[in-house]
Amino acid sequence: MGYEALRPKILQRLLDLRATLDPSLGRLDDPTARAQISAVLDHLGNFIATGDLGLHRAFLHTFMAMRAAEAQSPASVLAMLVAIGDTAAQVAQDEGAGTTEGAELTLLLTRVTASTARAVNDLIADELTRRLGQWGELSKKEREGSKRK
Repeated sequence: MGYEALRPKILQRLLDLRATLDPSLGRLDDPTARAQISAVLDHLGNFIATGDLGLHRAFLHTFMAMRAAEAQSPASVLAMLVAIGDTAAQVAQDEGAGTTEGAELTLLLTRVTASTARAVNDLIADELTRRLGQWGELSKKEREGSKRK
């Protein structure tokens, strides 16, 4: 029982719980919600298969930008991604109860969720640093402009 074998059950559980995972997901029609959740599950599977944190970060950056365009805060995106990972781990635990493979997949999904949370927090910190730099530059230009007057 690997991740890909459980993916349909994970997707169904997430669709059933989507309004509690994220209110904005609850407002989406089924095909749109399915597409958004599937995209996250695809990339979780890719991260599990490759361990490529750079690729995973790139997806998370794009996903956060897409959600920001829908007026979702970084904190709500983080909460939703953690809820998706936690739900995937719960399905793995339920389906693999009493098996070594189930325990290993549950642990792996828990680690992937933690890595996802760290990556999102890093992306948020990078964005805040970038904005602080811009603010500092604007403040400097404003001070220089007022000295000339």
